[in-house]
Amino acid sequence: MRASFRALSVDRAFAVAMSDDAPIDENSPQYRAKVAAEREMIASTRRETAASLDCSAEEIDALTEASKAIKTPCWSGPLEECPMELKSLLTQKPLDLFAALRNPQADPDPRVWLAVREGWPVLADRSDEDLFAMLQPIKDVKVDRRWLK
Repeated sequence: MRASFRALSVDRAFAVAMSDDAPIDENSPQYRAKVAAEREMIASTRRETAASLDCSAEEIDALTEASKAIKTPCWSGPLEECPMELKSLLTQKPLDLFAALRNPQADPDPRVWLAVREGWPVLADRSDEDLFAMLQPIKDVKVDRRWLK
């Protein structure tokens, strides 16, 4: 009787753990797979949006150049006012645009677009949503930092 109760409890616990309502441990493979699937769904939507946008070649080239800018910081204000989200954890200096825009794990902080619009005025009229959508196909092309000098 006791063995069947344990088996039932394990089965029930597994069913609860696999349901959408149950919290998932952030270190589990299931959590990482769920986050990756959500990230891919957002990326797919952005790719579709980018395809439907009316973008000039000059705008695409400017955003591509900005995403490869390893010497341009993503913050142009005083260093002490730079938000922590835009700083390197090691150096406590602002990230460069390459690191801020091409992070495969996360979207750039919306404050990064201010630096992009400053450095590439052709993008000044674009909304943040347009820039996020235009950036996705650019991010899909992998670029190694060591290639950029």
